[in-house]
Amino acid sequence: MIPVRVYWLMQGMRDVPADDDWLSIEERAHLEAISFPKRRGEWRLGRWTAKRAARAYLAGGGDTLSSSMVEIRAAADGAPEVYVDGEEAPVSISISHRSGFCLCSLAAHDVAVGCDLESVEPRSEEFVADYFTVQERELLSRVAPVDLPLFATVIWSAKESALKLVRQGLRRDTRTMLIRFDPESRDIGWKRVFIQCTESWSRYHGWWLVVGEFVLVISTDVETRKPFDLRVSACFQ
Repeated sequence: MIPVRVYWLMQGMRDVPADDDWLSIEERAHLEAISFPKRRGEWRLGRWTAKRAARAYLAGGGDTLSSSMVEIRAAADGAPEVYVDGEEAPVSISISHRSGFCLCSLAAHDVAVGCDLESVEPRSEEFVADYFTVQERELLSRVAPVDLPLFATVIWSAKESALKLVRQGLRRDTRTMLIRFDPESRDIGWKRVFIQCTESWSRYHGWWLVVGEFVLVISTDVETRKPFDLRVSACFQ
């Protein structure tokens, strides 16, 4: 069986238009209700990134859409969903923000997807003890001190990504997601990460990538090819 595709797009605050013409009427009303400037900026960035990604993805199937036709709504559990002209679109989507940037991942509607964007930074011993499993702590004990911030960030980001995939978020104990990967991998670009739920023993598939000061992780409930950057798609507008 040929693995399915998963797609991604990363955008920054400078990519977002100054006007709000690309928002739907309902989205503009929601934006009006957000009073804090920082939260407004993050919300606009997330909607802009998700809309551009969804438009490029759906255009690959022959649809030509304007940004205002595409709407990103929150489901009852808070997870984002894509709608086109008021109808739910056949796509799964996940969004993550960090430090003025946003990552969006997409896949076919029958594929569960989660993504996370994290800054590479040191994690305290207390943090690792509280949120990482024994196996994960043992993995970190084998890496060089200079690499600890990166690999601890990969583990944490993979957990967040997987918890979004199962639509639980940080409401769930992060130690229920066991993360495994090869810190000595010489693969170029996206590298594999393996995720297992310690409660259901379900296995999930993930990829991680370093972009500048960030770690990106995308996870799915089925095996996929390396994530495809929508910026190189002929449908990206």
